[in-house]
This record gives sequence, C-alpha cells and structure tokens, in this order.
Amino acid sequence: MTPDVVVDIGNSRLKWGRCQRGRVTEMVSLPLDQPQAWEQRRQNWKLPQPCRWAIATVNPPAADRFCLWVRQYGDAVHVLDDPALLPLQLGVDEPRRVGWDRLLNALAAHCLAAPEPAAVVAVGTAMTVDLIDGQGVFRGGAILPGPRLMADALHRHTALLPALDLTELPTAAAPGTNTSEAIRAGIRAALVGGAFLLVHQYAELVGPLWVFLTGGALGQLSQWDFGSRFRATRYVPTLTLEGLRIAAESLPDNLPPTPVPSSTPGPDHPPFPPVAATSDGPVG
Repeated sequence: MTPDVVVDIGNSRLKWGRCQRGRVTEMVSLPLDQPQAWEQRRQNWKLPQPCRWAIATVNPPAADRFCLWVRQYGDAVHVLDDPALLPLQLGVDEPRRVGWDRLLNALAAHCLAAPEPAAVVAVGTAMTVDLIDGQGVFRGGAILPGPRLMADALHRHTALLPALDLTELPTAAAPGTNTSEAIRAGIRAALVGGAFLLVHQYAELVGPLWVFLTGGALGQLSQWDFGSRFRATRYVPTLTLEGLRIAAESLPDNLPPTPVPSSTPGPDHPPFPPVAATSDGPVG
C-alpha cells in the first residue's frame, strides 16, 4: 500500500508524517487525545478524501481511539501488527515483544546504510541503542530510562532530591554546583556515556558502522558526532516515520484495512464528537 499519512502513536504524543514523492515530506507532533488538533492538521495539510493511513503504535488503546476518528471520514487505515511482514530480518528472541518504534527505526536505518551496518540511538521516554548488521538483521540492543524517567526516579525514591521536569537531554556538565545541576549533569553523563559505550561495543562486533540519532528528547545529542571510528553520524528526526512508510509500501495494495475496534472507549476516554464540516482552506 502507498500511504498518504503515516502515524507513530506513542505513550504521550502521536507523530504524523505526510508522504509525498516516496518520502516523508512533513512531520508534526500532536496531542494524544485532542481530535480538534488532529482535525486542524488534517485541514492544514489538505489531505485527500478518502485518505490512506498507516499506523504503528506502542499504545494500543490510543491507536483504537485514533482509528475510530479516522474512520469517520471513510478513510482506509492499516495498523501494523505483525513484525514478520517487515522487510527486515529479526535476530531477536521474541520479535513480537520488540517495540514498533525500534523496529521501524532499524528498518529505516538499514535502508539508509546498506550494505553497511548501523546503530540507532533514539531518546524519548526511554533511550534505546540498537544494532542492525550489514545483512539487514536487527540484532537487538539496549534500553535505558530517558531523561524524564531518570529524574522522576531520583525524586520518587529519595527523601530530599527535588523534582525536575526534563523534556530532553540536559545541557548541564559536571561538576554541578547545586543539587539540581548535579542531577542534570549526572543524567546527561549516564545517557551520553551509555550511548558512546554501546555504539563502540557494536563496532567491535560488526566493524565500522553508521550512527543514526532520532527522538524528541535528544536535545543537544542531535548535534553530536560519535567520532572517526564510525562511517558517519546522522540526525534523522523522521527516522521512525520513514521506517513506517517503507514498511507500509512493502505491503500489498489489496491488503484489507484494519477492522474497526470492537470495544467502546471507557469512561476515561469518551467517544470523540462527530467530525465537524470542513472548509477547503487551512484553519487558523
């Protein structure tokens, strides 16, 4: 299938990618449960009707709600649910338990780096550092808490350490001259140091590789170069969405759309209101 829009539904946000001319040409991050914001973006992008959507998710309840919203337009939507259909070999113990974001990042990285191996450093709620060898085999990787989770754990499990709301990798460097700065410096050192250690371990296994950086919490890490030992370091903010586009385009055109969820939204997530009439032009 050839999608018009690909959507990566995470734990706190969803990302849309507009697909044109064989690539993701625009990307936007939207609230997880605000159909009014989705409606505005749909109008701003002047999406075709009907529109073809491809979705990947680590948050199935949110994906069900989003599919219900999409179906109000009579659109076709397909939710990726079988890793075996990916044009990627999976050299891990339990492929179905690997997050879709990791698999799609790996697929896009392999398409960019082949026939060379690649590592993907993705920083969001968690940080993942994954390896794809030159034959296109996803070899697995490592998962660490992201900046916000680290800060939250320090506050929750100690008596005196303050709460810090870290939305991305901190910029503070050690030594921190106060408690808050020391926490920020420690989190930065843990994440940057962990990424460097892991990609160097991967290079020992497979030789010189490409390093791809992505994720909404990368902060200044997006500007880092991992050094001359590697083929190159590239920041690709659309990496997950490009992987989703590649995965969708590998599926047959006659693939049946994903069925409408049979369960109704619970009391914490009431049904979305009917779609309002739309104009031909952008909103706002």
